Amino acid sequence: MNEPAGKPFGLTLDRREKAVLTGVTDVERFDEGEVVLQTHGGRLTLTGSGLHVSSLQLEEGRLHLEGVIDSASYDAALHGCRGGARKGGFLRRALG
Repeated sequence: MNEPAGKPFGLTLDRREKAVLTGVTDVERFDEGEVVLQTHGGRLTLTGSGLHVSSLQLEEGRLHLEGVIDSASYDAALHGCRGGARKGGFLRRALG
């Protein structure tokens, strides 16, 4: 998978309870059930319950999220990915 314009982005998930995201450029919206972000890799939606943004450092492109994370999925328009869009987030496929 190629990264758009060479800008790094990533998601580190710890036991589905904490996530650290890098390459975040904007937070579109968030509530206890859904967080929608713009990243260097495209639009990312995380869903779950009790979600809480514990830290946001847009200057560094870093976001810390806590709660029960059920899924994470990139918008189908993600640039630089081969093979087209897949249905469901990677957690849903991994745990499915």
